[in-house]
Amino acid sequence: MTMKTRINFENIEPLHFNIKRLKTSISHSFLLMILSLLSLACQKSIEDINDSSVEKKNITNVQKTINASPEKMLYFATLDEYENFFNNPEFANLKIETTDYSPLRNTIEEINKLMDSEDPNMDTNPIMEDAIYDNYGLLLDILNQKKLVRLGNYIVRVDLANNTVYTIPSDTPDAVNTILNKSGNEFITQYDNNTELVPILFNLLGCNDRWAIHKKEKLDNESVRCSNKKRTKKELTYQAAGIYFSIVGEAKGQKKPFLIWVADNYQYPDISYFSYTLKKRCGSSESWGGDPDSWTGSLAWSSDGNKATFRPYQSTHALKEYNVYANIVGCGGTHTLHIEDY
Repeated sequence: MTMKTRINFENIEPLHFNIKRLKTSISHSFLLMILSLLSLACQKSIEDINDSSVEKKNITNVQKTINASPEKMLYFATLDEYENFFNNPEFANLKIETTDYSPLRNTIEEINKLMDSEDPNMDTNPIMEDAIYDNYGLLLDILNQKKLVRLGNYIVRVDLANNTVYTIPSDTPDAVNTILNKSGNEFITQYDNNTELVPILFNLLGCNDRWAIHKKEKLDNESVRCSNKKRTKKELTYQAAGIYFSIVGEAKGQKKPFLIWVADNYQYPDISYFSYTLKKRCGSSESWGGDPDSWTGSLAWSSDGNKATFRPYQSTHALKEYNVYANIVGCGGTHTLHIEDY
């Protein structure tokens, strides 16, 4: 007996429909492949651009340092321009990027690299003399590597080591060499670093108020050590540099692999509380207190593995008086630092 197989044609899709669906599937797959390739290409392009920008910035900084000359410095023709440098980060960045000079910040970065390398001979390296300028905020961009800047019709040199600021008229013959090497020259005027120089340099009416005095409370002794080889350096400072004034608290993790203390990037110190009352010369008073995390003013708080820094005041104007407290956390627990000048 012959068996016959019955084919249900109702369940078989037409051939042209199968071909159409196959084409659609291939089209979708091809489209996804193209989109994936484009996405990877775009991502690669963005990475190339970012890498190129970082590389270009690094090359620019290196070139500025290599080609450094004391004659090359920032120039602020007016007080408004100088104050805008403090108040407008975009203006400040543009000023830095478009000026052919090597900022003092480059020196501090070289010092930090030396410390990170833990070179046992770094304490005899002449560059370490400039470590005193570390953590001086915008001053590191204002000054070139010879600590010079031109304000109005004067060239200014800030000498923190001797608590002195020098000025010389910019049209003095051989002005830069003179202010660097001939402090007793008749054209050079010498000021205490607490003096507010902006009114003098820009020929403005003066103020009869006193100048507050530079003060620092610093803890780097046995009380702030985790061990003989680790400590947290804790500081609270009113920074006075003639053309730059600031209130800043800092906690810095340090270790001692040999004879001197270097950065320790794994302590995570903190500033848990900060309070101040400040009065500007011939100006207003202001007060604030709280956790730096709650600060709502312009950028003043930074923290990383090595240090925590809070800078609520940074200005061209000196203070008449101040009263500042900071609770700084690190090795040895929390210490309360206090500076004041009335």
